Amino acid sequence: MPRVSLKSTVAPAVRPVLETTTRPLGRRRFARAVAAAPRPLRIHIGSGNRRLRGWVNTDITWNAEAYLDATQPWPVPPGSVSLVFADNMIEHIPLALGRAFLRHAFEALAPGGLLRVATPDVERVARQYLENGELARAGLERHRERGRDLRYPVELLFQVFTQHGHHKGFLYDFASLSAEMGAAGFEVSRREAGDSTDPDLGGLEARLHPAEVATTLIVEGRRPLD
Repeated sequence: MPRVSLKSTVAPAVRPVLETTTRPLGRRRFARAVAAAPRPLRIHIGSGNRRLRGWVNTDITWNAEAYLDATQPWPVPPGSVSLVFADNMIEHIPLALGRAFLRHAFEALAPGGLLRVATPDVERVARQYLENGELARAGLERHRERGRDLRYPVELLFQVFTQHGHHKGFLYDFASLSAEMGAAGFEVSRREAGDSTDPDLGGLEARLHPAEVATTLIVEGRRPLD
C-alpha cells in the first residue's frame, strides 16, 4: 500500500484550526527539543516530514516535530546556534518576512555560524524554459514521475511561480538573495547541492534529481567573527 502523508489526509479548511490549536503544544515541543539537543544548536527550518538527526526540526504546521515561526524572534539564547538549514522555505513567505527570517537567524547564530538557504532559482528556471532543451525535458519527466502530467515547457514556469503556495511568497535569483543576506549582516557564498563549506551542511537537500539540482539556488551566509 502506498504511504499516505498524514498532512494530505486533513482537509485544507481544517488545517488552520489545527495549526492554531496545536501551536502551544508545538512551542513546548520546541523548548524540549532545544533543551535535549547537543550544543551548539542546529536548527532545521521548514522541516515538514523530514527529520535530520542531531538537528532541532521545526515548522509551522500542526503536525510539526517542533513549532517555530522563523519570521519572529527565536526563543533561543542569542549566539547559541551554529548551523541553520532552510530547504525550500523562504519562497513561501513575502519579502518582508524573508528579511525578518534572515535577521532572526543572524541573531541566533554564533559568530562564525552558518545559514544555508535552498530555494528555486528564478534565473535557472527561466533559462530551462527559454532554452527548451535537455534540461526542460528532464524537468518535465521529473514532474511526471511525481504524478504531475506536465507536457509543455511553459508548465515548468507555472509550477515554480504559481504552485505550492509560491504565489504568496517571493522568489529569488542569486543577485536578490545574496543582497538580502548581505544586508542582514552575512558574508555570502553561492554553493551547489551537496557542496558546503561545512561538512555538516553538505548533502542535506531533499531535491537531488539532476533536473531539480540544476534549477535550485543555494546560498550560504556566515555570521562574521566578532
